[in-house]
Amino acid sequence: MKGFEVHVFIRDKMIKIFDLSLNKKVFCILVFFIFALFTENAASEQIKKREYWPGKAWKTSSPEQQGMDSAKLLMADEFIQERLGDVFSLLIVKNGYLVFEKYYSWGDPSKIAPVYSITKSVTSALIGIALEKGYLDSVDQKVMGFFPEYLTDDLDPRIKEISLKHILTMSAGFSWNDRGPVMRAWYTSEDWAKFTIHLPLVTNPGDKFKYNSSISHLLSIILTKSTKTSTLDFAKENLFNPLGIQSALWRHQDPKGYHIGGFGLNFTARDLARFGFLYLNNGYWDGKSIVPEKWVQQSTKQQIQAVSHPLYGAFGYGYQWWVKKVDGCRSFRAWGRRGQYIVVVPELDLVIVVTSNPALPHPPTSIHYNPLFDLVAASVRRNRPPKRPLKAVPLPSDLKAFIAGFDQARSNKDILKMSEFISDKFLYSGVNKKMAVEFLSRNMPYMSNAKVIITKFEPEGSEATMDVWLKDKYYETPFMIGIKVIKENGHWKWHGNQAH
Repeated sequence: MKGFEVHVFIRDKMIKIFDLSLNKKVFCILVFFIFALFTENAASEQIKKREYWPGKAWKTSSPEQQGMDSAKLLMADEFIQERLGDVFSLLIVKNGYLVFEKYYSWGDPSKIAPVYSITKSVTSALIGIALEKGYLDSVDQKVMGFFPEYLTDDLDPRIKEISLKHILTMSAGFSWNDRGPVMRAWYTSEDWAKFTIHLPLVTNPGDKFKYNSSISHLLSIILTKSTKTSTLDFAKENLFNPLGIQSALWRHQDPKGYHIGGFGLNFTARDLARFGFLYLNNGYWDGKSIVPEKWVQQSTKQQIQAVSHPLYGAFGYGYQWWVKKVDGCRSFRAWGRRGQYIVVVPELDLVIVVTSNPALPHPPTSIHYNPLFDLVAASVRRNRPPKRPLKAVPLPSDLKAFIAGFDQARSNKDILKMSEFISDKFLYSGVNKKMAVEFLSRNMPYMSNAKVIITKFEPEGSEATMDVWLKDKYYETPFMIGIKVIKENGHWKWHGNQAH
């Protein structure tokens, strides 16, 4: 092969980088390397290229100027006022501009409020920074290496296999319930790390998702031990100050003086938007890498299947970030108790921030914020295929009466009456009748206005299989796909989708 020259253009200047004689194999490797370099450089340039970066304040713009439909945004505002009485604020950043900002109840721009488990996503960012700076080795590093003082002969040997990745993905395997007595026992114990490490293991590390705030706290302790500084001071130096975040308060520490890694941070809504905007830009802020780009990408993609909800489907989990599509687009979110959210939709160059009152006495509502994010994303003007309307299939008269009766009881929020339509043998994806009634009771305020639509009906003698959807003016969602109804003593009953 004859000699050749390779030139690249960097910032509009042609630079010769090679003038060599190589065989074909080496030439191909070289071309691949240059292509990869070019691609990475172009991606980084795209990440960093912004008309402006927020200084002390966000620049504002009308939704229309940033390609959004104000009328559709008003639907999101209406949804909050009709369905989400807990909300303090809704902020929307599109293309880097604050296009919508509204405060409800006693929320206001200066309000510094607890954001609960959004803290976990911040702690994850700090772990990524610590890895980049060499304070930590890798996500495969074993956790017990940081806690040798808690190793005892009676510990489950699998404890030694728990890695940082298992903690980050909530798959360490400990027995735990964030709303149960174990949480209270942990919180009132004198040594939170010891309490967590001595919990029983119920699954092998890495096998199964189990949400656990106590293991998120281990990340904060590991940060402090590895960096020789407090988690708060490390955050100020490496995250909050570079982003211009002034409101961050980490109010609480454990009995040993470690800042709580799973909750405890307080922010204004505008500063939450800064953190979301950082992740929208793959960890870059005004041309500087704050959180490593690869860490952002790994943190915000699904590492493990997390949970599934009857109304809103499956949720994935990354490194202390939730993963869930929004209006059909890839998206990830920091999610705190009772309605604290940072939702990032990279495809739409969109950040959505919601803060809420966590102290109101009615049932937890944060799962029911999901239609809000779809409504906001749907207001972005873009080309997409038309949505196919739900089509109801014809039903026999007795099944029509059954559906109508159940629907009326649901509209009336009559849980006792609704339970009469459910078989005592009901079993749907592991949910029995008692659990189903409890679900309906908790979630009825958010379901009662929806219309039931049956999109599939397959009769099989005294049984039938159906696909059930719920639809109202704000959302449509599959509710019970592939559920069976069965005749018992001449009356149709919801029966489930599992054999008994």
